[in-house]
Amino acid sequence: MHLSRIAGLVVISSVLVAASWDTTDTSAEVAPTAAAAPADADAGAPIAVANVTGGAPVAGGAPVAQGAPVAQGTPVAADAPVAAGSFDGPTGATWPQPDAVTTRLVLVGDSLSHEASGLVAFLTAPKQFVPKFWGGTAPCDWVDNDLQATRSTVVVISFTGNSLTPCMADGAGGFLEHEAFAEEYRGDLEVLITRARRAGARVVLVGQPQRAPSFDHEDRVAAINGMLQEFATRWAFVSYVDAGAAVEAPDGQFADRLPCTQFDIDCAADGQTVVRGDGVHFCPVVNVTPCPVYSSGALRFALAISSAANDPAAFD
Repeated sequence: MHLSRIAGLVVISSVLVAASWDTTDTSAEVAPTAAAAPADADAGAPIAVANVTGGAPVAGGAPVAQGAPVAQGTPVAADAPVAAGSFDGPTGATWPQPDAVTTRLVLVGDSLSHEASGLVAFLTAPKQFVPKFWGGTAPCDWVDNDLQATRSTVVVISFTGNSLTPCMADGAGGFLEHEAFAEEYRGDLEVLITRARRAGARVVLVGQPQRAPSFDHEDRVAAINGMLQEFATRWAFVSYVDAGAAVEAPDGQFADRLPCTQFDIDCAADGQTVVRGDGVHFCPVVNVTPCPVYSSGALRFALAISSAANDPAAFD
């Protein structure tokens, strides 16, 4: 990644923040299958914030519910639904090989994908960027969605462990946990990967950052990352990138602040900047989407994703 391009990205990010303009092009976004917005979805309009530094995360107030996602049109199924475990051999050897050059990037994920999306789109240009993410969603929200995958597509899949969405209900008034949670995630991720590969697309699986210890089920991240690494080992043209490490402490533990890089425009006097505002999300301002200030965590996460999306073979 050329330094001039990253420097330009930081300048553009600052301008967009000042204008309170979301960098994500939602014109192509397709709402997931859930009938209502998930309970833990990111929501609320941006709030004005003045001079937020790299110190402690700033509370932005309670989020304002946005309501259900609005579909931009009826999704068209790219192929018939694929049952979990329905593969053409252990390595998918009969699936089409991807083209040598990818011209489209499809980003499938949740709120962390949303936070990094505008930066990913910039860093992977001139690829066509297709957003398929929504705060609070899980892989099951997207298994029936058209991935728009072709042999010239790289499909990037990034989920951090949400479960408070209708398709993760346990049928008894609650939501799937522990082994049932892991089984559902595994099956749904397999469906997404299989559909993308059967279309001939490259797939990049994004390793997730550890959550703050105060969050319940923080062990989910390790379980998800283990699945993703297993899938990348199992199938050809499926890569794994540990993007979560970009916002973790050197020992792999959760960190809310890290030493500044040369691109961090919000560096505090102690040489540190906020990379995780609320223990999960990157934005230094809590409960606000899109982030109204520069986000070092989002940039670091996006840089890792973009490196793999631009050269997936290097991460095989």
